[in-house]
Amino acid sequence: MKGLVETSDLPIRLPAQSPMPRRLAIAFVLLLALVAVPETSATITGPCSASIAGQDVAGRDTGALSDAIPVSKERPVSVTMRSDQPITHLKVEIEYAGLRWAVQDRPSSGNSWASEVRVDDYAIYGLGLYKIVGTSTGAGFSCEGAALVTVEGDNALDPLKTIAGVAGLGIALLGAFGILAVAGRVSRGRSAPFLGLLFGIVLGVGIAVLLQQFSVLYPTVGVTGALLALGAAVGLAFSLFGLPTRSSDARN
Repeated sequence: MKGLVETSDLPIRLPAQSPMPRRLAIAFVLLLALVAVPETSATITGPCSASIAGQDVAGRDTGALSDAIPVSKERPVSVTMRSDQPITHLKVEIEYAGLRWAVQDRPSSGNSWASEVRVDDYAIYGLGLYKIVGTSTGAGFSCEGAALVTVEGDNALDPLKTIAGVAGLGIALLGAFGILAVAGRVSRGRSAPFLGLLFGIVLGVGIAVLLQQFSVLYPTVGVTGALLALGAAVGLAFSLFGLPTRSSDARN
């Protein structure tokens, strides 16, 4: 019949969309959810009061995005604790991603004590966000107070002048280039998913260090695990689906 346009009975096939963007979006949302949850809402436990860098630690959060106390890399950070009962032992520790190392660990006397963290002894290794934890013990009681501090440099790029900053950048670049190499099929065979997973974890480690060094994010245990998992997911996805390409034979 005139005036009608014949159509083909052949079905129109649209290019299949890769599930990778959707999976990465879900992983990113989960990461944001973990970052938004504070690690703890109570940073002083036991019958004590405490201050770090002159700030009362009561009510201060120590989550990934919590407000940190700014301190200079050239001045020591004071830590004090007081109790109504005699304190027989004190400990001051620095915490990073759930790992702690003691800077003071000694007997004490009286109902209070004061100590210092020599920031300049550690600034050469790294700047950024850290958690300082003070602990007091006595007859039948124990107290712990904690707060986040951000060790600041003289300019914005100072973290890249430290050992941790340079290491974080190098690790992140190694992970990123490794993922691209696997995705570009430079490395073929059954080992590609494993290599993509490995380089993704390496990328996550580097990003975690850089975010901490630039005082963007404190690496709590949950957030560190989330960054490693997200990096692993990115590496695995690129190893399975390769680099995104434009379809050259798209049809109307």
